[in-house]
Amino acid sequence: MYFSPSVMGFFCVEVHGDAMPDDVVAISNELYQSLQGWAIQVVDGLPARLPAPPVDPTPALVAAVQTALDDGARSRNYDDIATAITYRGDPNPKFAAEAEVFFAWRSAAWTKAYEILAEVQTGNREFPTIPEALALLPALVLPDSNG
Repeated sequence: MYFSPSVMGFFCVEVHGDAMPDDVVAISNELYQSLQGWAIQVVDGLPARLPAPPVDPTPALVAAVQTALDDGARSRNYDDIATAITYRGDPNPKFAAEAEVFFAWRSAAWTKAYEILAEVQTGNREFPTIPEALALLPALVLPDSNG
């Protein structure tokens, strides 16, 4: 197998014959096989795997916080947190009380989540795992469900 740094391509004599770029260099079949399916770069004239870009964990944290909020609301048979909050001021005192708690909890949870993200972005903390981040969120404390 051969590799051309100028065209970032692989060549073999059986297929390309003499019609290969002038800058081809011989590479082992092991190296060629190890690069299959990977983005490549040139390092010292040879192909090498391109490092994967860092994964931004922010979307996963945001999704996990939203799921936690929705799950909290579902614990009282609401569709999700948004639905639970629509009961603020409801004539039913139980629904109204729960809605106020959900409203305050949602605000406190997102405030904490974005504090965590800000600390990560400023280098004041490492990005926590999702379970670690969720453990840092305020607890949901609902009124007695018998009301």
